[in-house]
Amino acid sequence: MIARLVLGAVAWFAALGLFAAGLQWSGQRHPPRPFATTDLARAINAAQHMSDSAWRWSATSTKTAMRGMVVDVDALRVEDAAAIARSIVEPRQAQFDVVLVYVHRVGARKELPARRVEWSRRDGYVEISYEPAR
Repeated sequence: MIARLVLGAVAWFAALGLFAAGLQWSGQRHPPRPFATTDLARAINAAQHMSDSAWRWSATSTKTAMRGMVVDVDALRVEDAAAIARSIVEPRQAQFDVVLVYVHRVGARKELPARRVEWSRRDGYVEISYEPAR
């Protein structure tokens, strides 16, 4: 009799735990954060101070040469491209003369980037949209 009660209680708590895990999983609004392939991309992401479940954009790769940097970003909202570029460029302005930030929609990596933001010492920030007007 006691064994049945204990077994029933364990089953009930297991079902409750699975239900809570299901609610947690179904309540996630974000897809998993894209993987960063370079140390600099990981450092850019770490500077955001966001958990993996609250990220809005993620640097996925970087390339640097001769005081220039190119950053690929996956973003939930490509409309935020200018703000994303500023958060990447401003802490690094002293290191680079030109920075190109290519912003892709999350899950659209095989397509052209949706936006490009170029920062240079001479011209400041210039944003180009590659998407057709809606």
